[in-house]
Amino acid sequence: MNLIDRQDTSFLKFIGRLPPQDNYIPVESLEKGAWYWVDKNTSYLQIISPDPHPWSQEWVILPVVDRGTKDLVQAAPLSVSLKLFPLPPLGKATFVEITRQIEHGKFVHTQENLYYFVTFLCQRDDFLIKDENQPSKWVTYLFYPKEKQ
Repeated sequence: MNLIDRQDTSFLKFIGRLPPQDNYIPVESLEKGAWYWVDKNTSYLQIISPDPHPWSQEWVILPVVDRGTKDLVQAAPLSVSLKLFPLPPLGKATFVEITRQIEHGKFVHTQENLYYFVTFLCQRDDFLIKDENQPSKWVTYLFYPKEKQ
């Protein structure tokens, strides 16, 4: 079972800023009052915001794993949404610094002290590796502990 599969996900409520805007592509909003972006290297990470310009400010950030089904334990994860809420948080939240980086290798791992970590294989055609002996490119999001400001 993954941490995100637990019933109590309150420990996954963060306060922080998004990585720079140039890492994202806007997607047409289907809901009034919600704006969507996807990572430019993978459509499996999206941002859902109540503000059309969420960059350069702090948000309450709730990572939500979409499994496409109601059986959250048995279904494989399909994507991750970072849902943004205005401050102050309802309940407990952890201050973080979110880092987005491109990794190269056969797999991604870390031994760093993190609150949350998610990685995706890059999807753009120029990132796809045809030779299985070459390392792949991955988009990785790291949520580092940060002191309250």
